[in-house]
This record gives sequence, C-alpha cells and structure tokens, in this order.
Amino acid sequence: MRSALPPALDRRPRRPDLRLPVRANFSNTNYDNVCDDFGGGFERLPAWRDLGILLAHRSGWHFDVAIGGEAMWCLRVLGESRLVIHVNENLQYHCYDHGEDSDTLAADIPAVEGWLDGREDVARKPSALVIELASSEDWQLLRRYPFQVRVSWSDGYFSATLPSLAEATFGATLSEAVSGACEMICHLLGAPVALASELTITTELDRSASQQIYTA
Repeated sequence: MRSALPPALDRRPRRPDLRLPVRANFSNTNYDNVCDDFGGGFERLPAWRDLGILLAHRSGWHFDVAIGGEAMWCLRVLGESRLVIHVNENLQYHCYDHGEDSDTLAADIPAVEGWLDGREDVARKPSALVIELASSEDWQLLRRYPFQVRVSWSDGYFSATLPSLAEATFGATLSEAVSGACEMICHLLGAPVALASELTITTELDRSASQQIYTA
C-alpha cells in the first residue's frame, strides 16, 4: 500500500450516483464492476458503495486500482498518496495514513468519518518530503511535474481548481484563472511565484467552460 497510485479523476457531483461510470485508468469503468473484480467480490459491494458515497464528492479523493490489482480510495496531494482506504475481507474499512505510517480498521462509515476528522485537513498539505523534492535542483522537479488543472465557467468567470485542493482561482479569461492556479501551487510549496509561468500544466475543461470558449 506504500506504492504510488496512478491518478484518477475525482468528480464532484452534488450527490454521487455510483451506478455511473468512473474514470479509473482501465477499460472497465463501472464502479460496481470494478469493485466486484478488484475489490473482493460481490459480498463487499455494499461497503464499497457506502465508501464511495462518503468520498466521491470530497476534493482530492480518487478511486483507483493499485498495480497489484487492489481497488482503493486514495487522497493524493501533488502525486503523493497521503490517505488510503479499502474494504477488507472482513467487510471492515482498512484506513492507512502514509504520513503517520499507521493503520486503522473501521467497522462502519461513521468510524471512517471519525478517522478522517482532523487527519484529512493535515493530509491535504504537501509533506516535507514533497517540498524537499520539488525544491531540489532549483525547483526543476516542480517545473517538470505534470499538474492537472480543472476549469469551469459560471456567472462571467472561469474557475480553476486542483484535484487535491478545495480552493479555486477565478478569472475573467481562461488564462487568468489558470495563471492563478499556478501561483497557488507555488504558494503551496513555498516556491517563488515567478516560477508560475514555467509550470507544466494540463487543463481539463468541463462542459460549461468548453461551451463558453466555443461561443465567445
């Protein structure tokens, strides 16, 4: 569980419908089917569904399958796994905190929520190791890291967010919103703001942002 996971996409619906497909970096993207195939079988599905309802709308959480073939929900910050939860063979929630290197078995969703309280806010901040790596060689890793920025549009403004953060930056143009997100990354890591224009950014537009660009 200590290996890094490939990033998936964390959608933020008002009320997650887990019968809909999720993107999890493999061809079979139906949540129930993935949990059945990689999450321990049909008996664990109710527990996986409850876990998905809890985490799908929370910023930074991704549903994914590790290289070893194990389904899990993971909170990632700038590519680093911070918190990981999966359903074990006893229908318990195995909760792992990478920062503390500690495991907890939660019997139900309220127990998972109790484990997340306080811990989740701490885990959303970059670890000392990530900051050290990002700043090495005059911030070369920071320049090369492929950041993903998601953009929406509403009420005359574009908003840009990072998957692991709840904060958003706004701008009257797409460029302004994305530039603000790049500056936010620099502030988060303690990097010089001047590096914002040198970051490697992939921009994902939702339907509202795409329509605004096409019709402008």
